[in-house]
Amino acid sequence: MTDFVFVDEKEKLMGRVKEGRMVEIKFYDSLLGNIYRAKVVNKNDALGAYFVEYDKGKTLYLNSKTSYKIGDNVIVQYVRDPANGKLALGSLNFKVENDSYYVKRFARRIKQKEGKRRDKVKFESIGKLKTRLIKEEKFFPTPKLLYENSLKDKYLEENKDIEVRKVEIGKLAEFRDFLELIQEKRPTYGDLSLIIDELETMTVIDVNSNSKKSTNNKDKFLENINMELIDPILYNLKARNIGGMVLIDFLRNENKEKIEEAMREKSKDYYLECEIFGFSPMSLFEMTIKRRGARNVTELRKRNLLS
Repeated sequence: MTDFVFVDEKEKLMGRVKEGRMVEIKFYDSLLGNIYRAKVVNKNDALGAYFVEYDKGKTLYLNSKTSYKIGDNVIVQYVRDPANGKLALGSLNFKVENDSYYVKRFARRIKQKEGKRRDKVKFESIGKLKTRLIKEEKFFPTPKLLYENSLKDKYLEENKDIEVRKVEIGKLAEFRDFLELIQEKRPTYGDLSLIIDELETMTVIDVNSNSKKSTNNKDKFLENINMELIDPILYNLKARNIGGMVLIDFLRNENKEKIEEAMREKSKDYYLECEIFGFSPMSLFEMTIKRRGARNVTELRKRNLLS
């Protein structure tokens, strides 16, 4: 099967197909990564919480140890879309980059990207950009977009060794399969299945053996089922863009360390930004995943790509 990156320029989305499955979908009209000169419009001093207007009538939530007054200018980066009842989030510690270097506002050093050669011009340009953005805090008008993300260019650079196809997403067979999967509450895998309950504050996944029969000792049988479903579990978490707390009710086998280690290793294959806590005293597997905007079902419906 051919692996490829797809881009739909009309719908402003892109993603990757691997081994016949759509493993990722991203929207490159997102505001994520944009840097603004914003204005403080409300605050809670006790919490160090601020609401800043980054565009006319649009606000970000911002935590800061630095004290600001209402009406002050701040330089802020848009780092999280609103989702699951949480506000869009901004950060003072903005990050800018080019194809060779990156730097954060509060970092002392510019860092070179792995595998890139030293380039004096690019090194100096990223430093000058950081300095310019910091100075922008003193200027007007406010709010103002100062730096626009390059999500599409960055994604294509990260996947430069993979074939790129321009597509109409609705005609892509892998996309139709993807839509069917992310709406299915009980996806099946041969004799096995998962029950995926996407709640507002967490996601609960239950492992089921269905009609599969044991041909060896019971503990090994349960362990094998758990191991077989690790990849489907992580694929579903990635495909659905699930974030926050995740609880997984694996079948009860003795070697829990083997399951935990396999989950840690396999999560790297899907580039999940997660923290794994392992099994609780109640034998529930616990992990958290960094939120990246709304779940894909919600986002696709909003864009009229899913009924």
